Parts: sequence; C-alpha cells; structure tokens
Amino acid sequence: MKKYLLSTLADGICVVLLSVCPILCYASAFSVKLESSVLIMAAVLFSIVFSLLSAFVKSNLKYALCMTVIAFVAFLVFVFANERIFAQANYAINKLLELYSVYLSVYSNIKFASYIANDATGFFVLLSLILNGLFSFLISRIKSIKIAGLLSIALLVPCFVLVNTLPDLVPLLIIFTVLFALYFSSQTRQLNYAHSGVITAVCAVILAVLITVLAVINPVADYERPKWQDNMLNTVQTLTGMKTYNGSGKISSALAEVGNNVSSEVDFSNAGALKQTGTKVMTVTSSTDGRIYLKSMAYANYENNKWSVLTDEQADNYPQDYQSFIMTIMTQYFEEAETVTIDTVNKENVIYTPYYLNYINNNFSPVCDVFIANTDKATNYTMFVIPYSGENINDFSRIEISGTSKYDDFAQCYLSLPNDTKQAMLEIAERNNIKDLSKSDISQTVAAVKDFVSHSASYSLNTQKVPDGRDVAEWFLNDAETGYCMHFANATAVMLRALGVPARYVTGYCANVVDGKATVTSDNAHAWVEYFDERIGWIPLDATSSDFEVPQATESVQTTTQAQTTSPTVQPTTQAQNTKPVKTEVKAKISTPAIIVIIILLIIALEILRIILIRYYRKYSFTHKDYKSRVICIYRYLNKLSVHSKVRIPKKIENICTKAKFSTHNISDEEYKIVLNYVLTFRNKTIGKMPIVKKLYCIIILGI
Repeated sequence: MKKYLLSTLADGICVVLLSVCPILCYASAFSVKLESSVLIMAAVLFSIVFSLLSAFVKSNLKYALCMTVIAFVAFLVFVFANERIFAQANYAINKLLELYSVYLSVYSNIKFASYIANDATGFFVLLSLILNGLFSFLISRIKSIKIAGLLSIALLVPCFVLVNTLPDLVPLLIIFTVLFALYFSSQTRQLNYAHSGVITAVCAVILAVLITVLAVINPVADYERPKWQDNMLNTVQTLTGMKTYNGSGKISSALAEVGNNVSSEVDFSNAGALKQTGTKVMTVTSSTDGRIYLKSMAYANYENNKWSVLTDEQADNYPQDYQSFIMTIMTQYFEEAETVTIDTVNKENVIYTPYYLNYINNNFSPVCDVFIANTDKATNYTMFVIPYSGENINDFSRIEISGTSKYDDFAQCYLSLPNDTKQAMLEIAERNNIKDLSKSDISQTVAAVKDFVSHSASYSLNTQKVPDGRDVAEWFLNDAETGYCMHFANATAVMLRALGVPARYVTGYCANVVDGKATVTSDNAHAWVEYFDERIGWIPLDATSSDFEVPQATESVQTTTQAQTTSPTVQPTTQAQNTKPVKTEVKAKISTPAIIVIIILLIIALEILRIILIRYYRKYSFTHKDYKSRVICIYRYLNKLSVHSKVRIPKKIENICTKAKFSTHNISDEEYKIVLNYVLTFRNKTIGKMPIVKKLYCIIILGI
C-alpha cells in the first residue's frame, strides 16, 4: 500500500510540473505577466483531486461521473468570470502576436474581449485545471506516457516557432526531465504500478542532478544560442518574405531581428581579467593611415553596473528623420570624402561604422541611434567617410538637418544616472577640481574629465572584477590601480553625465591603418565614449590610459570561419565568435559537443538501467506469488512476443496459460515449470525472426 501511495504521489508531482511548466515557458517566452505562486498553488490542489480520483476510483463510470462534476463546476466558474478570463486570454494572445508580427504576416494584436487585462493569472489557472485533468488521466489512469509526451511538446510549440522566443531554461528542463523519468518507468508502470513511483523518482533525481552539475560547469549566463538557429531564421526570412527591421519601431524588435549575436547590455559585475586570442575578425582598407574607430553599439542607460540600450519607451521619442551616424558637421572644414572598406571573416549582424559617414548606404538599416543593422548579412561593404580632427573640433559648427532640434531634446535621456552614482561622481570631481562647465564651455569639462580618468589607473588586462556592492565607476576612480578600456570608458561616461554632459558607452573595434590596410582581430575589440555637444553632435572620446597600445595583428593571425560572429558588445578583448571576457580565473567549462556527448551517454545509461529494471521486475513476477499469477504474467509476455513476431504460441503452452487466466483450477508445479522453461526458447525464436528495426524496437523501447 505504501508503494502504491508513493507511485500516486510521484504521478501527482509529475502532473503538477507538466501542467505548470509549459505555462511558465509561454509566459517567459512572450513576457506575459502572471502570479506564478497562485498558479502553482492552484495546480497542486487540482493535482491532489485528480490523482486521488485516478488512484482510488476504479470504476470507469464513477470516474467519468466525477470528471463531469468537476467540468461542470469549472464551467460555472467560467460563466461567472468569463469577462475577466476573456480579457486575460486576449492579453496573453496579444503578447504572442506582438512578437510574431515582427517576423510573420500576422496581426500585431486582436480584440475579442470587452477590455484587455494586464496579466493572465486567472486564464492560466483555468488552463492548468484542464491540463491537470488531461495529464492525470493519461499518466495515472490509462498510463499512456507517449500521448502525455506529445501533448507536452505540442504545448511548447508556440515558444519555438521563432528562434527569438525561447523560454526560460529551468521550466523547459523540468518538462523534459519529467518526460524522460516517465518514459523510463513506463514499462514498470504497466507491469507493476506500485513500483513505478520509485523508478520515476530515481530517474528524475538522476537527471536533475546531472542538469544541475552541467549548469554549474557551463552556466546559463555563458550560453550562446547556436549559430544554426540564427541561420535558420535568415533562411526562413528569405524564403517566406518575412518582415525585416527598417529603422523604426521598437528597439526590442530590432534586437530580436538580428538575434543573440548583438547584446542589449554590458554587465560590469563579472568583468575580470581577460585573455587575448588574436582571432581574425575583419580586414579594413582605408585611403588614410592612422588610428581608426569602428563603432558597433551605443548604450544609453546605466544602472546596477550595467549599460543597456534605449528602451522601447525611449525609442518612441526618437526623431526618425534624424540620422546620428552621418556627418553633421560643416563639410567645408574637411577634405573630400574618403573610402573605408570593411571585409569581415564571417557574416555579421551589425555594420561597423567609422567616424563620420558621409551618407547611409541603401542596404544599411539604422536602428535609432543605437546601431546599424546588417540586414543583408554583407561581408564586404564600402563607406564614404569624412574624417575629422579632434584637435580643432571646436572650430566646427553643425549643419541644421531635419530633426536636429527634436534630437537635441531627445539627447537629454543620455544624462540619467542613479542618484548614488551621480553623488559619488560629483564628490570625486569636486576633490579633483573638475568643474561643471557644460552650460558655458563643454570642451573644458570634457578635457578635464578625460585627463583625470586617463591618469586614474594604468592599463592592464589583468584587472580583477569590481567588489560586490560597489559601483564600478566609483570603485575604479577611487581604489583600482589598473583597468582596461571598459573601465576607462565607463568612468568617463558616468562622470560626464554627472557633470551635465550627455554621454554614452560605445563598443566596437580600434585598429591602426598602415599602408592603407589593417587586420582587425578579437584583440582589437574596444570601448570608448561619445559625448553630445549641441553645437556639433556626437563626438567620440577615448579616455583610455596613455600606456594602452592598439594591438597589431601578426602574419600568423588565426582565422575562424563561422556562419555568423558576434559584435564586440560586451567585453573588449575576446574571441570573434564570443565577445564575453575570457577570465584568467576560469571555472572548469565543458564545450557544447562534450555536453551533448555526456547527455547522450547518460540517456544510454538510463535506458540500460531501465531495461535491467524491466527484466528484473519481469523475472520477479515470473518467480513470486502463486503459480497461477506467475503463469498469467508469463502469458502476457509471450503474447507480446507473439504479436510483434507473428509467431504463434505452441498449443500446449497456450492451453496451460489460458487455464491459468480463465479457469478456476490451480496450476500445478509441473505445469508452471513447463511454461517457465519455455519462455527463453520462445523469446530467442521470436526475436530471431524479427526484422532488425522491430528487433531494436522490442529490445530497446519495449524492453522485451
């Protein structure tokens, strides 16, 4: 009885997880708000009711009657709360359509309720009731694990239609862990339900431990979506004519369009020591020698040691007729436009832009003032550039182009800072006699900040990460002895903002053009600052320490070709395919192929364990209890072999088996031994006559 209750409990837990986790996956994939605690508690209550019904109501008629009563109660609740449930369902569906409409020819929203709610808790609770009933019936009542698995996978389909709507990893892994555990215990469930709970629990624990170990060794934070997913999206876009980003609309949509190869934020919390790899990224050909900055991304918001791009709400105020990437300074102060040609090793999602573009190429797609999307995935492109001299920048004046005045107002969003950070920067500025001259002479403020920050520490890649609880800019300027471009750029941008100068954090590459060419590697990834002067526009500013030397590629530079490579959006000196820093204090990390091999080996090991357990319980049922029960179990096994092999059971053996199953007479010891001794002979005979595919199916899947 205890084992039976344990199996019922295990099934109940599985039902709760399978009914809740798909909903959590949907909510995380499409940013649907819900009270998860309410959902989980409701699912637990539903599961208790359904599990008790499945376990203890043996009559199918009574079970159907109980389910009808529950369905009627649910219908009454729906009738009295239908307006709210419809509103929440409308909200949940619109959140899905909001993302789908970016890529597919579907409506961005629909309305079938009198109003649209701002969360979907009630709707999801009702959905969990339905799923609880279905999974409880499939798992505990009719013990059909295959249908339960197909239903679970079907519920996840909306999250995987696009590669940009992947759900949270935890509920997704829980679903597959539960399904694998149920699969491994499926045969035991048919043979001896009382023991199935133990098998399910053991398999679930083993899988959970393995997943936890893999998550610790290979953290989710280090996960990069496989390149084939982004390639798949690009291929589907080409074949189906899906929409591409055209420079207007939401930042989130634009970032989703280019995939996970462009990061929406830079996190300094774990920016520790770096290791250079020298992987080739691109070749630059320019008509002018000297240092060149190739801009990738600009970040607008600073909070909790993180820089992030403009929010969708901020982007709504961006004047779409203003282009911040082109030359906005009077061109008579410069020579004629020069050419810069970029030839990337891999297909990039962003265009690397030098300062300043004379105009935007037709195949370029600016995303507000954040980055330029490489919608055609071009690997070779030429830009016309009007170079400027930073030494006499104050002699220039800006051309009044469309949207200029509106953009001046918009640029004020680049002044925001957390109060604590701003106060700390002002105190540091006051101690070092740096004054706020942003209203009268911005150039003096910028020069003072650049001089102070560039001399505040020496340049070193072996810089440890910021202590917990400290603001990285305040820590760097007060206590750090070393830093690299990230630290100098961050401190400069934050201090300029505190002193009233709009500024932003910028990432890209910095290289030296010699004899008209430069080989750019991952070591050239760099970070700097842009500050905004209403008289001129955005002006690049590099406050990195003077002992910083631009890395120069050697002839033996390594080239790594992939489908796509990531932009230098986070850390400055990293591999081309991943711009996150390679720390010197690196934890043991397993490569993706190794993880796949480990998972495959684990599945094989669990399958072997499953087959062993099935055979153990079969042997147990053949040799325990009374002779009649043993022969009945043997007869079921022989019938299964006969069905799959089309080999008939001998008449003598079948007579004894039918006697045990249908007659009230007992089975003698001699009859039992005749049937038992024939099992192995019949198995070998039937397995030998099966086609190879059916043979593997019977041995591996059915455990025969």
